[in-house]
Amino acid sequence: MATGEFQVMKVTAEQLAGVLHSQVVDPGAQPTNVVCSTEGWTVDVNWEVTGELVDWLSGRWNVEIIADLVGGGESRHPSPPVELTFTPGSGRYTASVPMRGQLAPGIYDLVVNLTTTTAAGTAGALGGFVVLSKIVVKE
Repeated sequence: MATGEFQVMKVTAEQLAGVLHSQVVDPGAQPTNVVCSTEGWTVDVNWEVTGELVDWLSGRWNVEIIADLVGGGESRHPSPPVELTFTPGSGRYTASVPMRGQLAPGIYDLVVNLTTTTAAGTAGALGGFVVLSKIVVKE
């Protein structure tokens, strides 16, 4: 499981902090770096925000996977990103992004991108990312 960076607005860690983890999981629910494009593999993401301001958060989390083909282009999955509503009183969240059939065979660098949208629909000030090790997608 990879751990990533988590950014928060300009407040102290006692007020708001977070940690973000992610891994590629095969159809048998085992972590892996080699997948078959036609099987039901996922990118599982979990994160936790802590601090005095957790109960004051409102809006939505947005989770997307950025897949950078080694020697080729970049793509984002899913489109639109997975959305989860902030849960007051609980700072723990999980998402499983299905990737079956999303990537052609090749070697990829994957980045899990976590952003927020405010209750008013504007870009939020929280977010983070996890860089996953290279993944091989086979036919």
